[in-house]
This record gives sequence, C-alpha cells and structure tokens, in this order.
Amino acid sequence: MSAWEDFLERIAKEVQSFLDDSATFPASSEAPSAVQPGKIMVCFVNRYMKALDGVKYKIRFDGQELAGITSEGNYCIELQPRTLGPVRVSVWSRQRKDYKELDPVTPLAGKPVLVRKCLNTVKVLGRTDTPAVPQTPPPRPQNPRPAPPPGPSPETNQGIQPAPSQHDERGNPLFPAARPVPDTITVAQLRTIFPKNKGGAPTDAHLQAVADELNADLAKYKLDTVYRRAHFFGQVKREAGPTLSGAAESLDYSPEGLKNTFGYYKRNPKEAEADGRGVTKLPNGSTQGKPADQETIANKVYGTGKKKTELGNTEPGDGWRFRGRGMKQLTGHRNYRAFSSRHREIWGGSVDFEQQPDLVAQMPYAIRSAVSFWLDNKCWQAADNGITDAAIDAVTRIVNAGEIVIHQKGGYPIAASNPVVQRRSYVNLAYAAFS
Repeated sequence: MSAWEDFLERIAKEVQSFLDDSATFPASSEAPSAVQPGKIMVCFVNRYMKALDGVKYKIRFDGQELAGITSEGNYCIELQPRTLGPVRVSVWSRQRKDYKELDPVTPLAGKPVLVRKCLNTVKVLGRTDTPAVPQTPPPRPQNPRPAPPPGPSPETNQGIQPAPSQHDERGNPLFPAARPVPDTITVAQLRTIFPKNKGGAPTDAHLQAVADELNADLAKYKLDTVYRRAHFFGQVKREAGPTLSGAAESLDYSPEGLKNTFGYYKRNPKEAEADGRGVTKLPNGSTQGKPADQETIANKVYGTGKKKTELGNTEPGDGWRFRGRGMKQLTGHRNYRAFSSRHREIWGGSVDFEQQPDLVAQMPYAIRSAVSFWLDNKCWQAADNGITDAAIDAVTRIVNAGEIVIHQKGGYPIAASNPVVQRRSYVNLAYAAFS
C-alpha cells in the first residue's frame, strides 16, 4: 500500500471512530468541534503518479518551516496545521538555482486534504567510465599564447562607427554616426522570460504587441543592447508578474502580509487584523473567509503619512485611485500626472492619465509607463555595468530602494520570497534569452 493510500485509510478510520463516539453522546452534550483544520498530506510524484526521490522541499505553515529531501520510501509529508492559513510548498529548481514556490495548499475545516504535487523532472543515473591510460603531455610551447581579443563591453563604443570627416559651418558632422541596433525583440525571446505555466501566462499575441511597441525605436528607448534589455525585462517581471499584464495592483493581503510589507501596518498592527483577509467565526460555530478591504488598505498605505507627500495623494481616495498599474506599477497621483506629460513628449498625442488612471493597465500604455520610468530615472546607465549582482541591485535601488534596505538588514530570511534575489534571477533569465 502506498503512503497516500495508507493516509486515506487512516483518515477513514478516524472519521468512523468519530461518528461512533458521537453516537454515544447524550442529546444535551456537545460533540467535538469540527472546525479545526484537518490533516494534510503532500506527496511528490511524477506524471505517472509514482514516487519522486531526491526532491529538495520546503513547507511553511503556521509560522514554521519543514525542509528535507524525498526518497522512494518517504515522498509524502503529513502535516497537522493549527490554522486555516495557506500551506506554502517550494521545491529546489536546478535551472533557477533557487527554491520555486508551487501552488499553495489550503487547509479545510475538519476535513483531510491529500495533495499530489506532480513535477516534470527526471532522474538520470550516472555511470562510472573506465579511466583512460594516462599519456605523456605534449611539450610546453616556447612562446606564450596570444591574448584573446577583448569581448564586447558597455564601456566600448557599442559598435558605433564615427561619422565622416565632413562638417558644416558650425562644426557638426554632415552624416550621423552609424550605430547598428542589435536584433529586434522577438516573441520567442519573451516567451523564455514569461513561459507558459499553470498559473497563467501571456498569450503570443500579447507578447507580440509588447515586442512591436518596443521595436518601434529601441535606440530611443535605451533598449539597444543585450544588457539593457535583460535588466529592463528582469525588473518588469518582478513588477508585472509572470503574466506581464500590467493589471492594477492587488492588495489582497493577510494581516501578517500587511505587517511584513507596509510600514503603516507595522506601526498599526491592530488595523492589519481588521483590514487584511482572514477567517470569521459565525455565531453558529462555523467559519467563513473574510476578504481583504483592498480600497481601505490602498488609502492607508498610499494616502497617509510620508507616502502621501511622496506620491502627491492629496485628495481623499487618491491612494486607491492611483494605486499601482502598468508593467512598472506606476503609483501615486504625482506620477500619473508626470506620465501624462512625458507621454506627450515621447509618443505624442494627448492622454490624461489623471482623469483615466485605468488606461495605465492597458496596452500600449502599460509598457509605455515602464519605458517612461526607465528613461526618466536613467536606469539604462546602471544596466550598462553588466549582469552582476551589484549591477542588478543598482537598478533595483532605483526601482524599489526599500527592498534593498530590508535585504541588507536581513529582513528576508527565506530566499525564495526575497524580492532582491528574485530580481537577480529574473535579470539573469532575461540575459540568457537575449544573448
């Protein structure tokens, strides 16, 4: 019998025992409460529902973390949560060199849950080759090898060819410098960065619309090198998510999520319990989910204190009205007003994003808002320093300096949920796609 079949058999016996015991209770007695979370078993299997061994996993629930490696005889992990909070399961990804979080598991009140995580992985058995008979090495050459030619670097002229020597009466060159622009951005490259998965992915048509918008003038948008494109899309993936939608910011946080994410709720923890999502106990003893009050959260986080001044949210409701949208998550009344002005300068036309903030979540404005931020804050200059952690962090410091501060203080103890580490991973992924 497999581990998960044994789990179901044991649970069935426990339920039957509970029913037998309940039948003996007097009518005036109260039966044991069934609103406590049931047991959970997480099994790691392949597509044939067979046990997977050698899978490194981390399971976080109720403020604790379980970690280990599966084997053929121990590939199912049984849990007994104390709350109905989500159980987060992560597995080690060799490609990403980091833990990858899978779909969370939601406990059920009084009911067991069996979850089989089907992973697309294979086990390759190694073999020992017969060592070759050592041979006498060839004699060392008398003259050292010539140094290899220098590779491309952002510090070089990036392929710019100087203009001819002819000049006009003011000394300006008569012909512009020849600067070959690298290949255009393709759907295949973007699909590598935003792959199809169960959690949703952009369509090919959407990726083509993004590529067409940027290919219109890559040099003007400062996306004319591999380094710049890698940094741009790596940061965009962290901001817009794997769907590259640019949709309005979701503020569906639990109380703990609010306190761990926003300074306002760190200072006002009781309000986090009232505003965040949770579970409400009804008079009859049952429970139901309580959704987060997202509009209230936005107005408190973005419309009060220091943030109110920084973002220019002076009117009641500005926090919610001008919450994050677009592929850079443009936030704040002042930034929406500035984007209206910059859009006229860069793309022409007249679009008032103050009066129509929802347009920022739609194409082509969703990607244009990210380009505008990229240009206005000169992110491309930091990107020219290469694909190193220091260079990536320099761009992150422009995009979201708060994450760097928390990272340096050790405020992200779990690497899989560390946004600074995620941005590094996404930039390296994008660099591989474009190079």
